[in-house]
Amino acid sequence: MHRKSPHVLAIGSFAVHGTASLKTFISVLGEKVLPVPSLLLNGLTNMSLVKKFDPPFDELLHATFELAASRGLELILYIGYLGKAEQADIILEMINTHRASIKTIITDPVCGDHGRIYVPQEVIDRWPEIIRLSDMVFPNVTELKLLTGQPLNSADLVSVYAAQFQSLYPSAGLVVTSIREQENIGYTAFAGEPMTYLHEMLPKNYGGSGDAFLALFILNHFYKRLPFNEALKLAADQTYNIIKNSIEKGSDDLVLEIIT
Repeated sequence: MHRKSPHVLAIGSFAVHGTASLKTFISVLGEKVLPVPSLLLNGLTNMSLVKKFDPPFDELLHATFELAASRGLELILYIGYLGKAEQADIILEMINTHRASIKTIITDPVCGDHGRIYVPQEVIDRWPEIIRLSDMVFPNVTELKLLTGQPLNSADLVSVYAAQFQSLYPSAGLVVTSIREQENIGYTAFAGEPMTYLHEMLPKNYGGSGDAFLALFILNHFYKRLPFNEALKLAADQTYNIIKNSIEKGSDDLVLEIIT
């Protein structure tokens, strides 16, 4: 009997203007993604005139899991931006109820970047409960410091924070994103022997590039069946080319043409 491919139940924000979060996952993964918005916005938060709207998150997530169970779907659960701290309770309840259907839990603990926090502290306080249940976690350096209780102005090596993270969350595979070394940027994977992969830093930064990297990793690893490190490296190369192509087109938003 032909085995069905898993679906990606993706939790995150959805912005109408711009290319980020769930909009990115839908563009990359197409029919494979089951998008559940934790927050609705008319545009990315770096745009003017941005307004936020609360979706019926509890009801929608419950109903999405119930329908997935009735269809016999195998799920990859992706957890990104949380609009409110209490959404963590709903997610944890659904993981407990539907754990048999969930193949993998991938968490991007969105809470800050570039040494700046951009979610309420009560949201940050809930991430540890989700991370303890996660198979893979993709924080950036700022988020790694927050998750390990380190000051944002601390200047230790990423490997020091990673060791602290792995002590706190021993079952979660760790990939640290947005690592900067001189004029380069990339990631370090701490699954087994640490592996760092960097590209030159391009002259423009796009919101949503991290989401593209994660969505492409999922596509490469779980659907194209590439090994973990190979899937990460290809996703980084593809994201680099997407950003470069977006700059060359003069676009204000990320242009999600997957360039190998």
